[in-house]
Amino acid sequence: MNGALISCIVPVFNGELYLAEALESILKQSYRPLEIIVVDDGSSDGTAAVVQRYGDRVRYLRQNNSGPATARNLGLSAVQSDFVAFLDADDLWHAEKLARQMARFEARLELDVCVAHVQNFWIPELREEEERLRDNRVSKPLPGYVTGTLLARRSLFETVGPFNVALPHGDSTDWFLRATELGAVIELSPDVLSYRRLHQANRSRQMAFASRSEYLQLLKTSLDRRRRQDGAIP
Repeated sequence: MNGALISCIVPVFNGELYLAEALESILKQSYRPLEIIVVDDGSSDGTAAVVQRYGDRVRYLRQNNSGPATARNLGLSAVQSDFVAFLDADDLWHAEKLARQMARFEARLELDVCVAHVQNFWIPELREEEERLRDNRVSKPLPGYVTGTLLARRSLFETVGPFNVALPHGDSTDWFLRATELGAVIELSPDVLSYRRLHQANRSRQMAFASRSEYLQLLKTSLDRRRRQDGAIP
Protein backbone atom coordinates (compact mmCIF):
# COMPACT_ATOMS: atom_id res chain seq x y z
CA MET A 1 0.00 0.00 0.00
CA ASN A 2 2.96 2.31 0.55
CA GLY A 3 3.16 4.64 -2.44
CA ALA A 4 -0.40 4.01 -3.61
CA LEU A 5 -1.75 6.79 -5.81
CA ILE A 6 -4.24 9.17 -4.17
CA SER A 7 -6.64 11.17 -6.35
CA CYS A 8 -7.43 14.59 -4.84
CA ILE A 9 -10.67 16.03 -6.22
CA VAL A 10 -11.32 19.77 -5.90
CA PRO A 11 -14.87 20.91 -6.80
CA VAL A 12 -15.00 24.65 -7.45
CA PHE A 13 -17.54 27.29 -8.42
CA ASN A 14 -16.31 30.85 -8.91
CA GLY A 15 -13.41 30.11 -6.60
CA GLU A 16 -10.56 32.09 -8.12
CA LEU A 17 -9.98 34.00 -4.86
CA TYR A 18 -8.87 30.99 -2.79
CA LEU A 19 -8.34 28.15 -5.28
CA ALA A 20 -4.58 28.61 -5.60
CA GLU A 21 -4.14 28.30 -1.82
CA ALA A 22 -6.14 25.07 -1.83
CA LEU A 23 -4.07 23.62 -4.67
CA GLU A 24 -0.83 24.65 -2.98
CA SER A 25 -1.89 22.85 0.20
CA ILE A 26 -2.28 19.68 -1.88
CA LEU A 27 1.01 20.13 -3.70
CA LYS A 28 2.77 20.63 -0.34
CA GLN A 29 1.60 17.24 0.94
CA SER A 30 4.48 15.11 2.18
CA TYR A 31 2.76 12.05 0.72
CA ARG A 32 3.36 10.99 -2.87
CA PRO A 33 2.18 10.05 -5.48
CA LEU A 34 -0.79 12.35 -6.00
CA GLU A 35 -3.26 13.08 -8.78
CA ILE A 36 -5.08 16.44 -8.60
CA ILE A 37 -8.38 16.89 -10.41
CA VAL A 38 -10.17 20.25 -10.39
CA VAL A 39 -13.83 20.05 -11.37
CA ASP A 40 -15.13 23.45 -12.43
CA ASP A 41 -18.86 23.66 -11.74
CA GLY A 42 -19.60 26.22 -14.46
CA SER A 43 -17.57 29.12 -13.03
CA SER A 44 -17.86 32.54 -14.66
CA ASP A 45 -14.80 34.08 -12.96
CA GLY A 46 -11.08 33.41 -13.41
CA THR A 47 -11.11 29.87 -12.00
CA ALA A 48 -9.92 28.28 -15.26
CA ALA A 49 -7.01 30.72 -15.50
CA VAL A 50 -5.88 29.82 -11.97
CA VAL A 51 -5.81 26.14 -12.90
CA GLN A 52 -3.94 26.81 -16.14
CA ARG A 53 -1.01 28.21 -14.15
CA TYR A 54 -0.34 24.73 -12.78
CA GLY A 55 0.08 23.10 -16.17
CA ASP A 56 0.10 19.31 -16.21
CA ARG A 57 0.29 19.10 -12.40
CA VAL A 58 -3.50 19.56 -12.29
CA ARG A 59 -6.20 17.95 -14.44
CA TYR A 60 -9.09 20.27 -15.30
CA LEU A 61 -12.67 19.13 -15.89
CA ARG A 62 -15.63 21.42 -16.48
CA GLN A 63 -19.39 20.93 -16.26
CA ASN A 64 -22.45 23.12 -16.46
CA ASN A 65 -23.35 24.51 -13.05
CA SER A 66 -24.96 21.55 -11.27
CA GLY A 67 -23.76 21.74 -7.67
CA PRO A 68 -20.87 20.28 -5.64
CA ALA A 69 -22.29 16.75 -5.46
CA THR A 70 -22.37 16.47 -9.25
CA ALA A 71 -18.86 17.93 -9.42
CA ARG A 72 -17.51 15.40 -6.93
CA ASN A 73 -19.15 12.57 -8.87
CA LEU A 74 -17.60 13.77 -12.12
CA GLY A 75 -14.22 13.80 -10.43
CA LEU A 76 -14.79 10.28 -9.13
CA SER A 77 -15.55 9.07 -12.65
CA ALA A 78 -12.15 10.33 -13.80
CA VAL A 79 -9.85 9.00 -11.06
CA GLN A 80 -7.06 6.55 -11.77
CA SER A 81 -6.30 5.48 -8.22
CA ASP A 82 -7.28 3.18 -5.37
CA PHE A 83 -7.70 6.05 -2.88
CA VAL A 84 -9.72 9.25 -3.09
CA ALA A 85 -9.72 12.54 -1.17
CA PHE A 86 -11.65 15.79 -1.59
CA LEU A 87 -10.83 19.41 -0.84
CA ASP A 88 -13.20 22.33 -1.31
CA ALA A 89 -11.62 25.21 -3.22
CA ASP A 90 -11.72 27.61 -0.26
CA ASP A 91 -10.27 25.23 2.34
CA LEU A 92 -6.80 23.93 3.23
CA TRP A 93 -5.05 20.72 4.28
CA HIS A 94 -2.32 20.16 6.85
CA ALA A 95 0.88 19.20 5.03
CA GLU A 96 0.85 15.76 6.72
CA LYS A 97 -2.84 15.02 6.15
CA LEU A 98 -2.57 12.31 3.54
CA ALA A 99 0.59 10.79 5.01
CA ARG A 100 -0.94 10.39 8.46
CA GLN A 101 -4.18 9.00 7.08
CA MET A 102 -2.47 6.58 4.73
CA ALA A 103 -0.46 5.33 7.71
CA ARG A 104 -3.74 4.32 9.32
CA PHE A 105 -4.69 2.29 6.25
CA GLU A 106 -1.33 0.55 6.47
CA ALA A 107 -1.90 -0.18 10.17
CA ARG A 108 -5.52 -1.35 9.69
CA LEU A 109 -5.99 -3.34 6.51
CA GLU A 110 -9.76 -3.51 7.13
CA LEU A 111 -10.09 0.28 7.15
CA ASP A 112 -12.38 1.81 4.49
CA VAL A 113 -12.40 5.49 5.44
CA CYS A 114 -10.23 7.76 7.56
CA VAL A 115 -11.50 11.19 8.58
CA ALA A 116 -9.91 13.77 10.87
CA HIS A 117 -10.72 16.84 12.91
CA VAL A 118 -11.32 20.16 11.18
CA GLN A 119 -10.49 23.65 12.42
CA ASN A 120 -12.52 26.63 11.26
CA PHE A 121 -10.70 29.89 10.52
CA TRP A 122 -12.06 33.30 9.58
CA ILE A 123 -11.01 35.67 6.83
CA PRO A 124 -9.72 39.04 8.14
CA GLU A 125 -12.92 40.81 7.10
CA LEU A 126 -14.84 38.66 9.59
CA ARG A 127 -12.53 39.32 12.53
CA GLU A 128 -15.44 40.70 14.60
CA GLU A 129 -17.38 37.45 14.13
CA GLU A 130 -14.29 35.43 15.01
CA GLU A 131 -13.86 37.37 18.24
CA ARG A 132 -17.54 37.03 19.13
CA LEU A 133 -17.38 33.25 18.70
CA ARG A 134 -14.03 32.80 20.42
CA ASP A 135 -15.50 30.48 23.08
CA ASN A 136 -18.08 28.85 20.82
CA ARG A 137 -17.70 25.24 19.71
CA VAL A 138 -17.23 26.40 16.09
CA SER A 139 -13.89 27.89 17.16
CA LYS A 140 -12.66 24.52 18.47
CA PRO A 141 -11.46 21.48 16.52
CA LEU A 142 -14.50 19.52 15.34
CA PRO A 143 -14.89 15.87 14.27
CA GLY A 144 -14.78 16.11 10.50
CA TYR A 145 -17.33 13.74 9.02
CA VAL A 146 -17.18 15.81 5.86
CA THR A 147 -15.60 15.34 2.46
CA GLY A 148 -12.76 17.76 3.19
CA THR A 149 -11.17 15.45 5.77
CA LEU A 150 -12.00 12.15 4.07
CA LEU A 151 -9.53 9.66 2.65
CA ALA A 152 -11.35 6.59 1.33
CA ARG A 153 -10.81 3.52 -0.75
CA ARG A 154 -12.11 4.14 -4.26
CA SER A 155 -13.83 0.75 -4.18
CA LEU A 156 -16.07 1.90 -1.32
CA PHE A 157 -17.90 4.24 -3.68
CA GLU A 158 -18.84 1.22 -5.78
CA THR A 159 -20.54 -0.23 -2.69
CA VAL A 160 -22.04 2.90 -1.15
CA GLY A 161 -22.71 4.70 -4.41
CA PRO A 162 -21.91 8.27 -5.49
CA PHE A 163 -23.01 11.49 -3.80
CA ASN A 164 -26.73 12.23 -4.02
CA VAL A 165 -27.09 15.08 -6.50
CA ALA A 166 -30.68 15.72 -5.36
CA LEU A 167 -29.35 17.10 -2.05
CA PRO A 168 -28.10 20.69 -2.34
CA HIS A 169 -26.55 20.74 1.14
CA GLY A 170 -26.39 17.33 2.75
CA ASP A 171 -24.83 15.13 0.07
CA SER A 172 -21.75 14.36 2.17
CA THR A 173 -23.81 13.68 5.32
CA ASP A 174 -26.03 11.35 3.31
CA TRP A 175 -22.99 9.51 1.94
CA PHE A 176 -21.50 8.98 5.42
CA LEU A 177 -24.84 7.73 6.73
CA ARG A 178 -25.16 5.23 3.89
CA ALA A 179 -21.56 4.08 4.35
CA THR A 180 -22.16 3.52 8.07
CA GLU A 181 -25.37 1.59 7.42
CA LEU A 182 -23.50 -0.69 5.01
CA GLY A 183 -20.87 -1.48 7.63
CA ALA A 184 -17.96 0.59 6.31
CA VAL A 185 -15.03 0.70 8.72
CA ILE A 186 -14.50 4.39 9.49
CA GLU A 187 -11.79 5.80 11.76
CA LEU A 188 -11.64 9.34 13.16
CA SER A 189 -8.13 10.68 13.60
CA PRO A 190 -7.61 12.89 16.68
CA ASP A 191 -5.42 15.21 14.61
CA VAL A 192 -6.56 18.48 13.05
CA LEU A 193 -5.74 17.85 9.39
CA SER A 194 -8.18 20.15 7.58
CA TYR A 195 -8.91 23.86 7.87
CA ARG A 196 -12.26 25.31 6.82
CA ARG A 197 -12.25 28.93 5.75
CA LEU A 198 -15.24 30.96 6.93
CA HIS A 199 -16.17 33.82 4.62
CA GLN A 200 -19.25 35.67 3.39
CA ALA A 201 -19.94 33.26 0.51
CA ASN A 202 -19.95 29.94 2.41
CA ARG A 203 -22.89 27.83 1.20
CA SER A 204 -23.73 26.92 4.79
CA ARG A 205 -23.87 30.62 5.67
CA GLN A 206 -26.03 31.64 2.72
CA MET A 207 -28.46 28.74 3.01
CA ALA A 208 -28.36 27.97 6.72
CA PHE A 209 -32.07 27.33 7.25
CA ALA A 210 -32.40 25.05 4.23
CA SER A 211 -29.29 23.15 5.33
CA ARG A 212 -30.66 22.44 8.81
CA SER A 213 -33.99 21.24 7.40
CA GLU A 214 -32.26 18.94 4.94
CA TYR A 215 -29.98 17.45 7.62
CA LEU A 216 -32.95 16.68 9.87
CA GLN A 217 -34.70 14.92 6.98
CA LEU A 218 -31.54 12.94 6.21
CA LEU A 219 -31.32 11.70 9.79
CA LYS A 220 -34.97 10.63 9.73
CA THR A 221 -34.50 8.82 6.41
CA SER A 222 -31.44 7.01 7.75
CA LEU A 223 -33.29 5.99 10.90
CA ASP A 224 -36.18 4.65 8.81
CA ARG A 225 -33.77 2.59 6.68
CA ARG A 226 -32.20 1.07 9.79
CA ARG A 227 -35.60 0.23 11.23
CA ARG A 228 -36.54 -1.54 8.00
CA GLN A 229 -33.30 -3.49 8.10
CA ASP A 230 -34.06 -4.52 11.68
CA GLY A 231 -37.65 -5.40 10.79
CA ALA A 232 -39.02 -2.80 13.18
CA ILE A 233 -41.21 -1.22 10.50
CA PRO A 234 -42.63 -2.73 7.30
